Amino acid sequence: MTVVGGFRCSKGIVLLADTQETVGDVYKRNVPKLRFEESPRAYKSLGGSDLAVAFCGATNKGPFVDKLVDRAWVAGRNESDIDDVCEAIEKSIEETYRHYGTIYQPGYMPDAELIYGVKMNGSSRLFTAHGPEVNRQEKYCIGGVGTYLGGFLAERMYTEGLTVQQCVILAAYILFQTKEHVNGCGGESHIAVLREDGPSGKVDSQRVESITKNLERADAELGTLLLASSNLDLGDKGFRNETKRVYDFLKLWRDDQKEDLQRWEQFRRSFDSLYGLTVKRDSLGLESIQEEKDEEEGK
Repeated sequence: MTVVGGFRCSKGIVLLADTQETVGDVYKRNVPKLRFEESPRAYKSLGGSDLAVAFCGATNKGPFVDKLVDRAWVAGRNESDIDDVCEAIEKSIEETYRHYGTIYQPGYMPDAELIYGVKMNGSSRLFTAHGPEVNRQEKYCIGGVGTYLGGFLAERMYTEGLTVQQCVILAAYILFQTKEHVNGCGGESHIAVLREDGPSGKVDSQRVESITKNLERADAELGTLLLASSNLDLGDKGFRNETKRVYDFLKLWRDDQKEDLQRWEQFRRSFDSLYGLTVKRDSLGLESIQEEKDEEEGK
């Protein structure tokens, strides 16, 4: 049991997953369910493709999803065009089901729901695979036991044209709510981005935690503002005061989030300096590392 999802953004894809796995309705454990793969950095520096793929899955048998993803990545990683990559991954998923369908006894074939995104050379695609059936998605998709609550929240909050940053926040909010209210969802929140025109990868865990903490606080406070906005017994002055009170809290928590990230960045920079690295990070903590070469700088 789990919650997974994916969103199409204005310039990319965002995927999400929790980490709780329930084994045989007996015990729970935390395992990564979001996998990110990309072309080697050395290959890209030589003019190769900037292929990046992220997978997340919900299933009643974790090792089967691992096999699906392993085979899909191997099938698509050497293709030179995004359409060819997507076709190779789809064929791999079909072939994996065909192969294991002849091995498992009737009725014992694992049930798997896969959501994945592909980014390459300025383009991106989002897909779902329910069993061997692969379909391209143009907006968003939510899977796992958190489908209904996650889908409800996505329907309310998602609009076409959201930025990558906005979709990351929406993903964090859906993970927060489903882990809070849906039995079977829990653990850490994992989010990955596939940018068409920038760095891709898993979002820095500290940033996800900081965003989530802010959302938890804001979610509780915004409910009072919703009630006040439709309460005509409350005068204009009272409504302004309530709005100002909520605004003050939201600003305070935004400032706390900024301070959290500044402290984290200071720690990361001090840690990176121990290894002689110059690290440039974007707002999501995705980095481009260039090793400092003293000889080239004449030092």
